[in-house]
Amino acid sequence: MKLLVTFFGYLGWHYGKALMAVFSFWKNILIFLFNFFSIKNLLGNFFTPWKRLADSYPKRFNIKVYFFTFLVNTIMRIVGMILRFIIITIGLACCAIFVIFLPFALVIWLALPLIIAVLIISGLYFLIIPNYKI
Repeated sequence: MKLLVTFFGYLGWHYGKALMAVFSFWKNILIFLFNFFSIKNLLGNFFTPWKRLADSYPKRFNIKVYFFTFLVNTIMRIVGMILRFIIITIGLACCAIFVIFLPFALVIWLALPLIIAVLIISGLYFLIIPNYKI
């Protein structure tokens, strides 16, 4: 009798409390992926330069220094945009892959008690009837 109570208690936990915990866990993983790749921060400063090699423009107008500073700042801004774009793309791809696999994981989670029961019954069957041919 205690075995049945335990079994039905497990089913109640598996399809009730644990299922809600799994959804909360998935939400936390998705939030972690967004924070790990800093997608919000990278989008916020997408156009800022990668490194500031030429700090500022000269006080007095010198065309050579002015042009050099402008060129270096432009190149560093483009490098920063390219690197941020790559990281944002990788982060969004990881999030998309995670979201794509969620339905498969949900189906496996819902079928897990049935899978365990089938494996136990087939294991007992093969223990009791050892004369089987593959």
